Amino acid sequence: MLVDVDGVDHVADMPLTQRLDDLVAALVELAARTGADAVRPQELGGPGRRLDVEAQVVEPLHQRKRLLLVVVGDRHEDRSVVRDVHARGLQRLVERARQFVVVADGLARRFHFRREIRIHAADLGEREGRSLDVPALLLTTVDLRDALLAERLAQNHLRGDVGHRHARGLREEGHGARRARVDLDDVDVVLASDDELDVTRKIKLTDSKMEVSKLLKEVLQDDYSYEFLNKTIVIRPVKQQQNPKIVIQGTVKDTKGIPLPGVSVVIQGSTVGVSTDNAGKFRMEVADLPDLVLVFSFVGMETREIPYRGEEMLNVVLKDAVTEIGEVVVTGYQQIEKRQLTSAVSTIKTEDLNMVGASSIEDMLQGQLAGLSVVNTSAAPGAAPKIRVRGTATIAGNADPLWVLDGVMLENSVPITVAELNSPDVMNMFNSAIGGVSPNDIESITVLKDASATAIYGTRAANGVIVVTTKKGKRNGFNISYQHTSAVSLRPAYRDFDLMDSRERVELTQQCYDDGLYINGGVGMEGLMSQYALGNLTLQQFREEVKKTETRNTDWFKLLYRNAYTQTHNLSVSGGSEKADYYVSLSYDGEQGADKQTDYKNFNGLAKLNAELFRGVRLSATLQAGRRDRETFHASADPFEYAVRTSRTIPVYDENGDYFFYKKTFGGYYLYNILNEQENTHRESSQTDLKGILNLTVNLYKGLKYNGLFSYASSHSSSSDYAKEKSAYAAEIRGYDFGDYTQEEYDKTSLPFGGVYNETNYEQRTSLIRNSLEYKGNLAEDFSIDAMLGQEFRTTLYKGLTSNGSGYMHDRGNIFYEPALGENTGHLARNKMTRNIPERSYISYYAVLSAMYKDRYVINGNIRFDGSNLFGSNPKYRYLPLWSVSGKWIISNEHFLSGSELVNNLAVRASYGLRGNIVEESTPQIVASALPPNEVNQLLQMEIIQAPNPELKWETTSSVNIGFELGMFDNRLTLDVDYYRDYSKDLIASKNVSSVTGFLNKFVNYADVKNQGVDVSVSGYIIRKKQFSWLSSVNLGYVKNKVVKSNITPQAESLVKSIYTPGEVFLGKPVNGMFSYRFARLDENGIPLFYDENNNILSEDDPEIEEAVYNNIYNLKYEGTRDPILSGGFNNVIRYKDFSLSFLFSFGLKNKVRLPEFAYNSLPEADQNANRKIMDRWRKPGDEATKIIPVLSGHAGGDSHYTKVIFNKSQKTVVPGDYLRLRNVMLEYRLPGRLVQKIVLGDRQLGGISLKFQAQNLFVWADKRMKGYDPETINYTTTAYGSLPLPRSFTLGLNVNF
Repeated sequence: MLVDVDGVDHVADMPLTQRLDDLVAALVELAARTGADAVRPQELGGPGRRLDVEAQVVEPLHQRKRLLLVVVGDRHEDRSVVRDVHARGLQRLVERARQFVVVADGLARRFHFRREIRIHAADLGEREGRSLDVPALLLTTVDLRDALLAERLAQNHLRGDVGHRHARGLREEGHGARRARVDLDDVDVVLASDDELDVTRKIKLTDSKMEVSKLLKEVLQDDYSYEFLNKTIVIRPVKQQQNPKIVIQGTVKDTKGIPLPGVSVVIQGSTVGVSTDNAGKFRMEVADLPDLVLVFSFVGMETREIPYRGEEMLNVVLKDAVTEIGEVVVTGYQQIEKRQLTSAVSTIKTEDLNMVGASSIEDMLQGQLAGLSVVNTSAAPGAAPKIRVRGTATIAGNADPLWVLDGVMLENSVPITVAELNSPDVMNMFNSAIGGVSPNDIESITVLKDASATAIYGTRAANGVIVVTTKKGKRNGFNISYQHTSAVSLRPAYRDFDLMDSRERVELTQQCYDDGLYINGGVGMEGLMSQYALGNLTLQQFREEVKKTETRNTDWFKLLYRNAYTQTHNLSVSGGSEKADYYVSLSYDGEQGADKQTDYKNFNGLAKLNAELFRGVRLSATLQAGRRDRETFHASADPFEYAVRTSRTIPVYDENGDYFFYKKTFGGYYLYNILNEQENTHRESSQTDLKGILNLTVNLYKGLKYNGLFSYASSHSSSSDYAKEKSAYAAEIRGYDFGDYTQEEYDKTSLPFGGVYNETNYEQRTSLIRNSLEYKGNLAEDFSIDAMLGQEFRTTLYKGLTSNGSGYMHDRGNIFYEPALGENTGHLARNKMTRNIPERSYISYYAVLSAMYKDRYVINGNIRFDGSNLFGSNPKYRYLPLWSVSGKWIISNEHFLSGSELVNNLAVRASYGLRGNIVEESTPQIVASALPPNEVNQLLQMEIIQAPNPELKWETTSSVNIGFELGMFDNRLTLDVDYYRDYSKDLIASKNVSSVTGFLNKFVNYADVKNQGVDVSVSGYIIRKKQFSWLSSVNLGYVKNKVVKSNITPQAESLVKSIYTPGEVFLGKPVNGMFSYRFARLDENGIPLFYDENNNILSEDDPEIEEAVYNNIYNLKYEGTRDPILSGGFNNVIRYKDFSLSFLFSFGLKNKVRLPEFAYNSLPEADQNANRKIMDRWRKPGDEATKIIPVLSGHAGGDSHYTKVIFNKSQKTVVPGDYLRLRNVMLEYRLPGRLVQKIVLGDRQLGGISLKFQAQNLFVWADKRMKGYDPETINYTTTAYGSLPLPRSFTLGLNVNF
């Protein structure tokens, strides 16, 4: 706009009379709209005249730039015309801008100049004797911020010897204002010849509210051209060219396909130019000259020069002009320029993630940022991966990072304990705190890693902070965007696993029979042998049935799984005016699970409004709503466990086409068919989220502003499951199969009618009130500060209700059978309800101070005091002070590196601080639970759950970070390296106490943990040209974790598990360390032998093996950590014209995983399949020299610690978890603009279309012994059969912008 550009004056040549009249009116309106303080019309007298005009002064509205209007009259021009124009312009000015300063000064001189187009005011004194015979209009801005009055520029008599006169300048006076001087040399004068102007033509303006370029275009039409030169607008008549004219037209958009209005389009080397309209379109007629080059420029965008080669329609894309200094990092509490950032922070924009169709934000982050470890623990749709920032800083608390959405900390929808978080069951049901936000609505993600960045978040930040910033609308624009993806994920198959087929399973049974083992069972080869032994089958019938069994090969994976289809839709509308912007988005994500029982639906909506209520006061409002629905299988019908465990010799249907039932040997010995079980059981969960944020910003004084934030979040979670009376699950509770019971069984059963129904409901309400004052300013030259002082109050209330119903009759209207009270019905199961109402409150005070000197030296400090109702029994621990100090030296801004073409950014930084953590299920208070009245005396009873501990303290982590930043060749190559060391102390866990105290356990501070490591990010353009570029980047995080203090002795059976048991840590080893029993060898009978602590070899017959091996933690072998020590990603983006190809590799190294069990005590059960490794077991004396898998001995169904438990938890079942995954490959094509712009909807032209094809998880390079299992998901299971691997998926995407 005219007066919004600092230091720019606009000078225009115009004829007087009607055209000047219209121009004055339009300019006055423009000035009124843009908030200019003053419009000052002035006249210059003709020859031999002296013009004195009285000064009129009106108090200014704002102290901003002023618009100077000077009318230079021709010596032959009728003064009445000039005065008439002046009067009418002044009248309109006063009417439309009553609070503007109006000053009319007389400037009387006699000029004699030759005709010229442009003369600087400084040259006036050298032009004596020349005639002045051209009228002109001079527009210029003069910086008079402190002025209230303007003195006359000159009071000379009209004489011809102006060469002896000098411009005296402009001085301020009156009202006690301090004096300032503006030389006349700062004013440009523009002259144009009268005979080249048609002063009689009338111009009718279409709108009085327009930009200068549009105004000039309408007034000048096609007769004159204009040009912006520094502080001047030069207007010339368009000379008739001999060259024929051509039409150049096109559209200008940004990188997202949004049209850009107001872009300047100029022919290089000339003054011919136009601006794009609101739709980003432009059209210009120019002479058909060779080598035409168009120059496109726009504020905040990179200027482009494009040669014109005869295109019918040009489609130009302008990129944001982003510089390192101008880049802003959002930390949740502040927005800090990256150059002033002293913290270890990683930021990525979602447009740079190069992934479409992601169902969660966490899933998009794997392999993208250094120091951020993302492990997919489940292939189920909507399941949250495990995220760690620089390792684990707690033992029993939640080690997940804190999620922050638009400055507001997010809470989990249910108060899940750490043990439950490690349970795959819960992880499939509930997503993370950020799960309800659509990835399509995210603008950027920032990971805060060290104390300097996270201490401001207090006791929630010891595990790092992830700040999510949502999108917002653009001012003075309008955009509609639609995104759609369709994806197919491939189902698992037997070829992916090392499992037996029917022939191999029959052969295993035959081998066991030949080895003299006891054979028994009702199905498969075992069932046929039993029937033959009982005489129910002849030899011929037996052989025929064996052949059928060998070729049956029931494909349980095909029966229970499918190629899953996923679709996503997102529609967003954004835009704004000069003082407000908005963004509205609706999203839908529908995912089929790989198994046929699982479906996931996610609905999201986001609305944001930012408005300037009046000058210096801004209000922003955000409303986010979402609902997640999930249907899945019941615990008794786990499809993966069933497909892996169940023998392929078992049929699905009998000879009549009905379900084939058999006595299942796990989960109760009752009739079972997987399809029947799925039909009679069900499980579902839903979660509804609503978040509202109000943010008020008030500019109080120069650099000082108030920030007020209020947020309210409500979440309702519900999960339910049922098993009908015809299910095997109900039969196990009942004690007999459905309809098959004796009278004695019926009299004793607790569930004579119906099935069971369980439901859990949680409601969470969180409110946050934050008030802060922030000051940004300069205390001295080259010394700036940024200070903040604030207070915060946050409370979270959970209301939970769990009901367990028996006698559930699903097919009879979802009713329950309620037994009558009496002494004959006391054994019957009754409905039970449990309530849980925890409340957590926090009050906090914080302060931040940052200072920068000479753009080279930065220091930062912050402190925060947190108080919580979870602590406070001892006043010493009521408030926890958390603080940090940090500094940065920007070496590249030193004089010895200034102007360097090699290094454009070089900096070192360091920080030290203290941050905190809280185990939210812990409390220093005594915890008791109410029981029903005593049956004898009817008195109320209480059960003590937890002992009190008034000395319970916060967990604290001291953190040191040293960072190095390097940018070379205009940031074509960048490097960031951070070394850190974190020491966490007073870690909390539940400790068992002696029963003589009357309690079972209590929470105590008992352990210290140290984390240290390095984060490295390298990014560089291998090729960077206009039409072709190749950007490659590598990021990695190395973290070493160690327990340096522990006052609790862990259990050996916990340390050897494949997943971490909270609180079970070993001194001197990582928190998540995996251990194994020490297998020695097989004896001559194929029985496994194990080492004790003194390396003595013990067998199962040794009486001390239980204590010396099975329960002795000091006899265990440390294998390594369950989490990768080194993780990261390798990303590449190749762009060529309208095509782009990206591929991302993610990796995890230096961790261990445990294979599913492959050793058995005896022959597997008749309905049980087996790993092919069992064929390589000990079978005869001498095999112990080459084989390690124990002999199959005893009878079917037998059990022993020494094979099934100890051997399967020994070092022989552990393999490296190292992997390299081709995480994502995406090819994108943007349709050419000449095709897209032919599509018009209403009056709006299509902005852009892009097509995308993506493939995920194409390859995983890992240890071959995993045989189809995924190195990320294999150990996240509570069964012995592993977990479903991540599927390969293929996605098609469509993006459309209007």
